[in-house]
Amino acid sequence: MANKERKVKKVQARHILIGKQELAEELKKRIDAGEDFSALAEEYSECPSKKRGGDLGWFGKGAMVRPFEVAAFSAEEGAVVGPVKTEFGWHLIYVYEVQDDIDPNAGPPTGDEDADEKTLRTVAENYAHEFMMLGYSSKKVLSLFTSSHFKSANAVYNVLGVDEINKIIAKVFGQPEMEKGEAEVGSSENTES
Repeated sequence: MANKERKVKKVQARHILIGKQELAEELKKRIDAGEDFSALAEEYSECPSKKRGGDLGWFGKGAMVRPFEVAAFSAEEGAVVGPVKTEFGWHLIYVYEVQDDIDPNAGPPTGDEDADEKTLRTVAENYAHEFMMLGYSSKKVLSLFTSSHFKSANAVYNVLGVDEINKIIAKVFGQPEMEKGEAEVGSSENTES
């Protein structure tokens, strides 16, 4: 009996994270009236992704907290949904591309391989912060950087290397850097899945 090839849906989205529902609703009205989502994200979002206009890149199911995921995966391509409440605050989500029925390990090219080091460090900081917001430990965050499921994070890790990624994770978590032995243990967690 042949194995049916597993296919998944992935979305590419931007978001604006706000602490107050009233401001999130006001920003939604401004976006609906034609204001630029990215510019408003840079100005108002409380998430580090604001540096990229709120861009979260590509993600599949299981990568975001449940209310956020439900809203993002229910949205039509090009739609702005929200405000959506999570434990982090109120989100406006702009789903700007949807891909159905794709290989879960395939991902659109990230482009991170060609970025300069400052950009790569910013991207790595943003990923580390996003993963931390999802409740992962610093050791688990390192394993997520080495995971094939997070193509862009993996590309950044491969370019910067384990030492730089450890420094970035430690900075985001406000911790001393992990020892090399701890880092290897963290990355080996990923190979079991």
